[in-house]
Amino acid sequence: MRNVFKNPIQQKEFEEKGYVVLDFLNPSEVDTLQQLYNQLNAQPKERGFSTSNMSMDANYRKKVSDGITETFKNAVALHLENFKLFFGIFTSKQANQSESICSIHQDPTYVDESKYQGITLWVPLIDTNATNGALEVIDGSHKLNDGPRSTLPKFPYNELSPYLIENYFKRLDIKAGQAYIGSSKVFHWSPSNFSNTERVAALAWLAEEESQMRCYYQDFRNPGATMEVFELEPDYYIETPLFSRPDEARAKKIGEVPYYFDPQNEESVTTILGEAHKKMKLSV
Repeated sequence: MRNVFKNPIQQKEFEEKGYVVLDFLNPSEVDTLQQLYNQLNAQPKERGFSTSNMSMDANYRKKVSDGITETFKNAVALHLENFKLFFGIFTSKQANQSESICSIHQDPTYVDESKYQGITLWVPLIDTNATNGALEVIDGSHKLNDGPRSTLPKFPYNELSPYLIENYFKRLDIKAGQAYIGSSKVFHWSPSNFSNTERVAALAWLAEEESQMRCYYQDFRNPGATMEVFELEPDYYIETPLFSRPDEARAKKIGEVPYYFDPQNEESVTTILGEAHKKMKLSV
């Protein structure tokens, strides 16, 4: 696979950790996205944590995606090696809301990962910290599970979650306009927002310019042991409600694959990630 980043130092960091954090948007661009979020004023807020693609309003989903991808495109071209934006969403954590947690997960598979690299781009519109639900990741966790992932928020290592949180997850205090650019395979989550301010972030997904977007589909009501695989245009993820099965009049079904994940336990995680990635612990 070819490089993701133009900067060789950033490319090396990406290969080792699975992500890079860098200065991405200028204050004017951050303000543009904040104004878009405020003016549309249609984010689903019934839950503490929400995403714009949870909305049933297709017009809202499209305006959000168009605004984010348009705002991101210059910085993407500056930093990445011929990567294209698929679609964008807003995520929000309501203020002082214990239910605003986003649980541990990997992002969905949007391309053939045997040939291409699915990339997640996450940009907060305010500075993030321990109080307002900053992003937490595991360095090197893109090496833990190569199994294809559907759009369902299913994490196959729930029994390992306490161990991973205690030993490996680290908080990234990313500032407004900075970007987390990482493999969609990286394990990540974010805790609740206990600040007095709503925490909004803009996200987009990308892959190599020559890649074809895919959907690995499972029925969220009855996931089953296989996933249908479709080739489609990015508009599918914006024009249709979340978790919808692609319409075969517009998407090409290319087959089915088994749902699987690489088996892991505490010992294998340590073997793959190494002791160096463990959190520093203070002696008592």
